Amino acid sequence: MKINSCFFQLLAISFLFGSCNQDEGLGGASAIEGYVYMINHPDDIYSFQTDTFPALDKDVYLEFGNDKSIGAKTKSGREGYYRFDYLRDGTYTVYALSDMKDHKTAIATTVKVNGNSHRADTLYIHTGDAVESAMVKGRVWIQFYHNGEPEPETLIPAVETRVFIKYPQDSTYFDDVRVGNQGIFIFQKIKPHQPYEVYVSTEVVGYKNILFPVDPKTVEVGDPYKIYPLEGEEPLDFTIKINY
Repeated sequence: MKINSCFFQLLAISFLFGSCNQDEGLGGASAIEGYVYMINHPDDIYSFQTDTFPALDKDVYLEFGNDKSIGAKTKSGREGYYRFDYLRDGTYTVYALSDMKDHKTAIATTVKVNGNSHRADTLYIHTGDAVESAMVKGRVWIQFYHNGEPEPETLIPAVETRVFIKYPQDSTYFDDVRVGNQGIFIFQKIKPHQPYEVYVSTEVVGYKNILFPVDPKTVEVGDPYKIYPLEGEEPLDFTIKINY
C-alpha cells in the first residue's frame, strides 16, 4: 500500500513546530530574578509615614503564561532577593502577597524571557496595623456660661473628655479616645470609603452643670492614607457648654 509522501512532510513539519513552540514552564535555560520590599504602615505615630525595607523570607510565586495556578514558588533572601531558574522562553507573572487590613492582595509584575537571566520589576508589598486606613481628627472645646449667657474669652480645650466613633447604623461605638492638651482628638485605623458618626461624652473631667448634650456629627471618609475631614471641609469641632 502506498502512502502519499505529502503526509510524511506534514507530519515532519508539525513535529518541528511543536518542538519549537513549547509552553511556558520548567525545563528551559532562562531565569527570572528580582527583589521584594516591604512597606510598613505603623499606627503609633499619628501620621502616614512609612518604613521601607527588604522583605526577608517572603513567599514569591510564579505563574506560567496564561495559567493562573501557581507554577513555582520560592522564598526571598535577606536582601529581598529571589530567583527562578530553568524556565522555558515565554511570558511569566511574578507576585507576592500584601497583608492588607482584612485580606491579602497580590502585587504582581509580568516578565518576558528569551534565554539568559531577566530582572523583574521590584515588588513592593504592604503590612502594618495602619495599612489601607484613614484617620478622623477634630477638636472639643468648653464654653462657660453664666446665667445662660456665654462668658467672653472662656473657650478652652476639653482635655480628657471622651470622644466616640460609630457606624451610623449601629447603636453603640466601636472605638473611643481622649481629648489631648490642645483639644485635639484623633481616631486611627479607620476603614475608608464610608461615613462615620462622632459624638462626645456628656461627662467632662473636672466640670459639672453641662447645659445640654452636644449633637453628634457625621464625617465622610474617602480614600485611605488621609485625615478627615479634609482641608477646606467643615471641621469636626464640638463645643460643650457649661453653666456656673
